Amino acid sequence: MSASPKILIVGLESWAGVARLPHALQDAGFEVGVACFEENYLAATRFRDRFFPWRLRCRRGGALLRQLAAITREWRPDFLVPADDPTVAFLARGFERLSSQSPLASLLKFSLGNPAALLEAASKHGVLERARQCGVRVPRSRVVASEAEMLAFARETGFPFLLKQTFGWAGIGVAICRNQSEAVAVWKKWRRKPKWKRRFSAWRDRIRGRELSARWLPADRKIVASQFIAGKPAFCQLTVLAGHVLAGLTALKEKTYPEDKSPSSVVRLVRNEEMRLAAGRLAGAWGLSGFIGFDFILDPQGDAWLIECNPRPTSIAHLGGRVGEDICLALHHQLAGLPPLAMQQKGALVVAHFPHETMRDPASPYLTTATHDVPRDDPGLLRRLSEGYKVQLPIG
Repeated sequence: MSASPKILIVGLESWAGVARLPHALQDAGFEVGVACFEENYLAATRFRDRFFPWRLRCRRGGALLRQLAAITREWRPDFLVPADDPTVAFLARGFERLSSQSPLASLLKFSLGNPAALLEAASKHGVLERARQCGVRVPRSRVVASEAEMLAFARETGFPFLLKQTFGWAGIGVAICRNQSEAVAVWKKWRRKPKWKRRFSAWRDRIRGRELSARWLPADRKIVASQFIAGKPAFCQLTVLAGHVLAGLTALKEKTYPEDKSPSSVVRLVRNEEMRLAAGRLAGAWGLSGFIGFDFILDPQGDAWLIECNPRPTSIAHLGGRVGEDICLALHHQLAGLPPLAMQQKGALVVAHFPHETMRDPASPYLTTATHDVPRDDPGLLRRLSEGYKVQLPIG
């Protein structure tokens, strides 16, 4: 592999967090390619060496997989990174459909480590079961198949408790149930059949290729009841290769937007050894590769409880260089055949994400007292984020 390995970021959804990653990857020494729809935030960054736009409005799994195969034949990337959760599922399902002799299958196997394990990692039920086997601290949880089973779990653990759909992202498909009436309302809402107009619209979009078919997404549609752990939301971002941890970052969620269960708008990067060890144990058990994120709750005693896994880059993946542990650089050195770097996350850095903290509170003190992570050196991305989230361009 060359001293400037090629890395291809593949995205199906428009997610602001990953749009900052290409800059960090280029700084680390990678040649960066991006494959996504032209309207995605990721497409707006100037920190890319090649851009491969998906065909307009084409979300048919087979067509996307053929496009990806053509892109990799032409550009020959050394490593591939899924940008969002639906892309994780799409790549895992795509690997199942490819011949083992296919060059794309070989690239996916190397880049993802164990594609078959990705769907378990992304499952809110699967990750907790695997964590228990690995001796990682997790909340009590159980798959519930009926309203009666759900309420029986609530009587055992008490209120509040959580209901979770096994596959979801950005807080979607997670509900905090503070009493029985709230729990029953959530259960009925999730079990209610969509109205025929909505079903017809979804069917029409799939037929027209505007939505990814369900067969390309995880088939697990279970509902999980989980013990509520009071404490501070936190998370860990690793880069790993074949289950071996190359580097990692840990952070606390100081503020979230738009809800408590939503993605962070302000984070405090601070080293937490328990979270790093737990995350590394799970990544190793699965044999995964790439950027792997894990969500935790730190209880009042400071103990870390694993909540879920996000097997893709999170919103702090590009920030490691600011705290002494550049996870992008660690991956670059590994792929380029260079000696491992001696790095360790140090200090505490508070970062306000743009534009989320501005949307949460335009007068937030974090906008001036914390590091405001505005992409001023990437004007196209800055403009698209401002327009997409309908916030004013920051002054200065």
